[in-house]
Parts: sequence; structure tokens; C-alpha cells
Amino acid sequence: MTILSLVYFGLLLMFAGIMLAYFVLLCRARAAAAWEAEAETSDEIGLTAEELEKMEEGKMVVVGGGECAVCLEEMAEGQAARVLPGCCHAFHRHCVDAWLQRHPFCPLCRARLLPPSQHQPQSPPS
Repeated sequence: MTILSLVYFGLLLMFAGIMLAYFVLLCRARAAAAWEAEAETSDEIGLTAEELEKMEEGKMVVVGGGECAVCLEEMAEGQAARVLPGCCHAFHRHCVDAWLQRHPFCPLCRARLLPPSQHQPQSPPS
């Protein structure tokens, strides 16, 4: 192989890498735009105060420290916390309640939350 063919091969690899990066970014941008459009057109509202009261509440016991993903402050032992059903993520109660009144999903993993009445397993008809 001559030096000229190595240069051409290097340029070809660089061009292929740039095109691959472009298509990956394009696909991610389209997916993000579709997700945002779905969120904007969604007529769903957050949970009502009654639904929030039905959710479990507990005092937080922190092992090794933890951080509320809503306010980004440390969660100390004994603080009122709420563990979301399904995904089991924990947050300060006042932080996540404010979030859940506007959005019906976990602020961390975006898992959709059902009202507490829908979390109960249904017994088979007799």
C-alpha cells in the first residue's frame, strides 16, 4: 500500500464516522421531539390531592445518603418522604407532591403512575 492509498482510506473512515454520528444524533433528536410533542398534546393532568393522600407516606431512613431528584438536596433520616409505587423511587414528600400535581409520572424514570385505586390487584369474579 502506498501512502496515498492510506490517506484515502483514512479519509473514508473519517467520513463514515462523521456520517454515523450525524445519523445517531438525528435519530435521537427525532425521538426527543416526538416525546416532547406527546407530552405537550397529552391531556392528562397530575394526581389530585385526594389521590396523593391515598399514596403511602413514610419517614425516610437513609442508608449511605440519598438525594431528592426534584430539589437536589440531601434526604436526612426522619424527613417525610414518599416512595412511588411501581418504580420505588423516593423523594421528599413536599417536593414530589408538587411534581405529581402537575405530572402523572415519576420525575426520575418517567414511569406512569396510576391513581392509588388502580394499584390494588383485582380479585377474580366468583
